[in-house]
Amino acid sequence: MMYRLKLHERGQALVSSIFVVVALMSVSAAYLLVSYGAYEGDRRDNEGIRARCAAEEAINLSIAELKVGVDTGGDGLGNLTQTGDDGRELRASVVPLGGDLYRLHGVGELRRARAGYDAIVQVIPGPPLMFPFRAAIAAEGAVNTLGNISVDGRNWNSGGTSLVGPGVFGISSRNNITNGGSSTVGGNGFAPSRPPNAATLEKYATWKDLVDNDGDGSVDEELFDGIDNDHDGVIDEDTQGYPTSPDVMFKLSAGTLKQTAQANGTYFASQTAYENYRAAHGGNLPGGEIYYLDFATWQPANLSSTMNATPSIIIQHAPAGNALMKNVHFQFKGLVLGDFVEHINGDFLLVGAFMSFGNKAIGNAFGNGNATIRFSSAVLGQLPSGTMGQNVRIVAFQRATAN
Repeated sequence: MMYRLKLHERGQALVSSIFVVVALMSVSAAYLLVSYGAYEGDRRDNEGIRARCAAEEAINLSIAELKVGVDTGGDGLGNLTQTGDDGRELRASVVPLGGDLYRLHGVGELRRARAGYDAIVQVIPGPPLMFPFRAAIAAEGAVNTLGNISVDGRNWNSGGTSLVGPGVFGISSRNNITNGGSSTVGGNGFAPSRPPNAATLEKYATWKDLVDNDGDGSVDEELFDGIDNDHDGVIDEDTQGYPTSPDVMFKLSAGTLKQTAQANGTYFASQTAYENYRAAHGGNLPGGEIYYLDFATWQPANLSSTMNATPSIIIQHAPAGNALMKNVHFQFKGLVLGDFVEHINGDFLLVGAFMSFGNKAIGNAFGNGNATIRFSSAVLGQLPSGTMGQNVRIVAFQRATAN
């Protein structure tokens, strides 16, 4: 009898032990679930913070593209998609709101969280490109005027309709200048004439000003080449000679003008692409732009069928200085930068200035008919800045749906 009671007691003890073990396992499981939930909650909170930071970073990267005018990803200026080493994804998009205002939408996304922000920004263009222009036509190589072309360095208003001052040289060349046919040249207060008054021409120009511009005791000691020739930490501050490229001329880093045109959709790798753009705008070139033509021969060189309202810059330049602009037609207000020109035709009117970078005489035969070039400081003082160094001001910033 006592033996049976002991067995019974032992059974009760075993059952109790099992219940205790089960209870302990349940408590442990609950604790693990609570701990894992807390862990996952912490991970989600952490990734939520990182997602918000990524969305803000997307906005900042979009603003950086707008500031420098360089489309780093080739997906449109200010638009981007990036994946970081930690797996986070950044996206940004730009929507023009009219005028100088844009809406930026930035998204940051990780495995457990995503976040979005909207920003309204104002794009404030930088100052216009400036240069001390010395002639209606300035050239590195020799210049030969032919036909009935009229080159006038006197200062005209921005419409090219009335005189406002004596102006500059009609033609300045680092080489010789010859005037043939019935061509006329004016400047420095003298009306265009044939033969030109000597005061309207600057032959074999040195492009020196005989001034110690940097106060180092030397005069005109640097070449105009974008290099710190005198090793004083400043580039082209006291120069002689002709600028070696359009970028050097404006004291910009190599490729800046090309990148600006690419960012603004005004870069053309072929004449076909350029003519398609012109046709899409009714045969005209919208004002306030930097046009970059990156092909060797432009023939015929058709500009704007009607005069652009605001000044622009058009560039056809090769590193070797051998790009050819031939049979130039129509009208343009602003600055034309090329290497060689053959035959500026009778229907051509330029109000602003022309500069040639080719260092040989071949090609620089200006004039074929009643073409007209009129210098205008008002036009050249309003050249576009493109998007180089412009400011972007945040007007509004708020959380948004991440989509």
